[in-house]
Amino acid sequence: MYSRTAKVHETLGDHRAAAEQYALAAAAARPADTYARIVALDLVAGAEMHLKRGGIEQACATWHRAIDHMEGVRSVRTRKAVNRMRGDLARFRARGLRCAAELDERARDFLASG
Repeated sequence: MYSRTAKVHETLGDHRAAAEQYALAAAAARPADTYARIVALDLVAGAEMHLKRGGIEQACATWHRAIDHMEGVRSVRTRKAVNRMRGDLARFRARGLRCAAELDERARDFLASG
């Protein structure tokens, strides 16, 4: 329910509300140990909403949580999400933003391990 509500907010351009709903989806909707991939993808979507609102630090923190949930999960969707994240971070890495550089390194390690 939360993910669907988030997608409606995202479509309407309300990125703040979408980020909140994605966070709720990740936190409360499903047991994280059983649905790790889905929780991770909800967190990725939330991070993307934070980024669209200009909150790079919050986006990085949320992406880190997403990668935490991806440990042991191997799926095409999670790999695509991590690759997309790396692309989204490129401009921030180029500016020397530490959280973007650290997250990109973690993303590279994740992709190399799978």
